[in-house]
Amino acid sequence: MGATSLSRKFILGVVVLVAVVVAAVALSTWLAGAVDPGTLVWFDDDISDSALGWAIAIPVLILTAILVAVVLAGTGVMVAGALALAAVASIVAVLFALLLVFLPFAIFIAIPVLAVVGLVKLMSKPARVANAN
Repeated sequence: MGATSLSRKFILGVVVLVAVVVAAVALSTWLAGAVDPGTLVWFDDDISDSALGWAIAIPVLILTAILVAVVLAGTGVMVAGALALAAVASIVAVLFALLLVFLPFAIFIAIPVLAVVGLVKLMSKPARVANAN
């Protein structure tokens, strides 16, 4: 099992290395005749027309892209969390405001209803309880 895993890692490494070399050669031939776009400068030397310069730059660009993607994903998670918190807080505030708005109406309706219920209960008491004294 160890030899298979090692050979797979070796093959993957060779494929990645070949991909970087092919990309470096392609970028160096594409930018060889260009004046300004995509220049790669190292110690005041323009190495954008050399495959070695792009072989150095490609892994740096890949790592930078990965770092930027991770930072943007973290920022997106934080923004989503803040928006969710704000949405929940606003919903709770709206429900509390609605409760405060309808509370006087509920009291206005509940007091007469409770008075009628109390009067009905008072009138429906059995007569023997009143004659117990």
